Amino acid sequence: MNCNDVKFKWKSYINGELPSDEERAIDEHLESCPECEQLLNETMEEQEEKSREQIVKQEDPLNEIPIKKQAQMLRKAKWKNRLMTALTVLLIFIVVSFMTGLFTASYYGFGSDKQGRGERAVQVVKTATQMSMPNVFLGSGGMDTNFYFTLDMDFSIQKQIGKDNKSIGKLDGKMLFNSLNVKREWADGQYDVKLHFLHPNLVANEQETELDFYEEVLNETWNSLDLLPEGTVSELAITFDGLYEIDEVYQLLEGFDLDIVWYAIDTGVEQEREEYRSPYFSASNGIWGFHERAVFDFPQHGNSIMERGDGQKRAEIFKTSLHFLVENSKLAKKYIWTEQSFEEVYKYVEENGVKTYGVVVTGPSKELLRLQQNESIIYATMGEVDFWNWYNTPSSGTIYN
Repeated sequence: MNCNDVKFKWKSYINGELPSDEERAIDEHLESCPECEQLLNETMEEQEEKSREQIVKQEDPLNEIPIKKQAQMLRKAKWKNRLMTALTVLLIFIVVSFMTGLFTASYYGFGSDKQGRGERAVQVVKTATQMSMPNVFLGSGGMDTNFYFTLDMDFSIQKQIGKDNKSIGKLDGKMLFNSLNVKREWADGQYDVKLHFLHPNLVANEQETELDFYEEVLNETWNSLDLLPEGTVSELAITFDGLYEIDEVYQLLEGFDLDIVWYAIDTGVEQEREEYRSPYFSASNGIWGFHERAVFDFPQHGNSIMERGDGQKRAEIFKTSLHFLVENSKLAKKYIWTEQSFEEVYKYVEENGVKTYGVVVTGPSKELLRLQQNESIIYATMGEVDFWNWYNTPSSGTIYN
């Protein structure tokens, strides 16, 4: 049925006098023809105007169009309005999502300096992790901005055992403007803190019975390493008999085939602990330290640094890392809980220098056993053990899915 046919039968159609097949044909034509649909709209408007005029005259509404036909026309108008409303809402949703996406990318992509807000948040999480957890750092991953002002970060949590970096968990973070929420999922459902230190100044004031216990633990550590087979690598947290500069640590461990991966740094608060508190310092009770990975996050004087040397460079990197947390303390405290003030810790290190009282080392188990000959070591705890990997591979990678 074409437009001329519709116009010819229009009065009969409006009055509901057409056979059902012709009426369906006109209905189908109206759905595809804007011109005839406009004719329908004009007819309905005329009917509404006549009805209003009759109501004003206190007359009955005009019944020129049968009730059945009026209901059909009203249903069409309602569905058309619903469709237009749905399309309008969808369009608004698309436009708002697009605009918030642009704003979100712009918000997290820019900051007060060259580093954007998103990159800064990721760096805070990385720095806080490697400074507060011995031999733990964030590995591969990244961040993504989303719609509606949110940012997601996703990183693997790793540690070095021998020459390999082992994945021990996953970190998921979400930001909403300056609000940070971070969750850690450990590979085995939990992370057992095996590496801990003693502070030499506290040990010096301990009673004889406590000193005997510390020596017993130390001997058990050496015995455990002795029982391990030749083809294994281990990690070990060792405590020195005093505070040493980083370059002095290299002298203490000269001649040993091992990697120094983490340094426990004296921040002054270790000696202020109350009597009822634990004398051990670990990832579970507010230790501060420096991971070798930080040399890539906060390079000093270029990217080159000696494997065992340049202790002053590492000391400056530690202070730079700590100052970075001071500048972003509100964000950092949403990730790591500590009673210590970042500002007080930084002030102490600035005044007293970067001194270490222990390190985490990794290497062949039998090579670590040789450390029992070192009289400067007064305490040691063993962490994880793995199969032999004490060699450098030309290439490596990880597939996660």
